[in-house]
Amino acid sequence: MKPNPLQTLAAAAFLFWTFVAIDASATSVVPLDLDQITASAQHIVHVRCTGNEVQPDPAIGVVTVTTFVVLDRAKGAASPTFTVRQAGGELNGLAVNYHVPKFAVGSEYVLFMPASSRLGLASPVGLSQGAFAVVQGASGKEVGNGNDFARLLAGVNSTSVPTGVAARMQGAPAARARVDLADFMTLVRAKAGPN
Repeated sequence: MKPNPLQTLAAAAFLFWTFVAIDASATSVVPLDLDQITASAQHIVHVRCTGNEVQPDPAIGVVTVTTFVVLDRAKGAASPTFTVRQAGGELNGLAVNYHVPKFAVGSEYVLFMPASSRLGLASPVGLSQGAFAVVQGASGKEVGNGNDFARLLAGVNSTSVPTGVAARMQGAPAARARVDLADFMTLVRAKAGPN
């Protein structure tokens, strides 16, 4: 039986508008501060990406499974590895982009991850807000997510902030984009509480 062209067109239009609606909602994220990001995370881990694999998924089409080795943990169950399963990816010529963070093999990150959904999916809290890239700074490893740390720490009592972070907050906005990794993990551990 030959498919009805009108039904095919209607199905294509439905899929198009579904992806547009998902795309619009994925890019509309409320700004979060570090307290909110930390409170919403089930796991807070300093990791190095070891692989990305795009797989078919019967519920959402495609998923990207990213594996990491755990370098440090501030919150969550202890394990030497960590896996993130996010919606989207490119498979068999079909690219689906939900604007979730992407991770490069060999790069390090500090991830604030919520519990997985009923479909086994999870993206960092606040999408890119909960994915801090670790880079080499002038005096060691630094971390940032593209936001001004002064805004991320707006509600934090300055006496509870490590001295290196407090000193950075006195600088120009460009200087406040990253902080020392060790200071950041100390701050996050204090906010996360006992593991």
